[in-house]
Amino acid sequence: MKDKPILLLNKLTHIFFRELDAMSSQRMQEIITGQNMMVIGYLVRNQGDVYQKDLEAQFSVRRSTISKILRLMEEKGMITRTAVSADARLKKIELTEKGWKAHEVSTDCVQILEEKMYRGLSVEEQETLMRILRKMEKNLEGEGM
Repeated sequence: MKDKPILLLNKLTHIFFRELDAMSSQRMQEIITGQNMMVIGYLVRNQGDVYQKDLEAQFSVRRSTISKILRLMEEKGMITRTAVSADARLKKIELTEKGWKAHEVSTDCVQILEEKMYRGLSVEEQETLMRILRKMEKNLEGEGM
């Protein structure tokens, strides 16, 4: 039977985030999930006015999912959510000092895991992998049809 790429991608994702969660949680001495790190990474790259709807769109998740993640991150002291004066329904999301520290730790951990993941692959193979994954992403988003 032919291997299914989606099953392998799913397995790799789970292994990567399980290792990342363990490494970063150990270094922070608190549970920091891969989801937390993805949100933190987005906030670092998009400093300014970031709202829950931006995160929903970025990660293609439901409002309830991102709401739960943000609530837990706020409880852990990694982010703050501040009401916007023009629209009380909007809450601006910002990193706290603890959130910035988690970013530093997770960046180091991701680098270590990426090096481990790419071990034995040539630069050309790495570039080919990324090209293929981007094409698959576009196909699933409907741009490649």
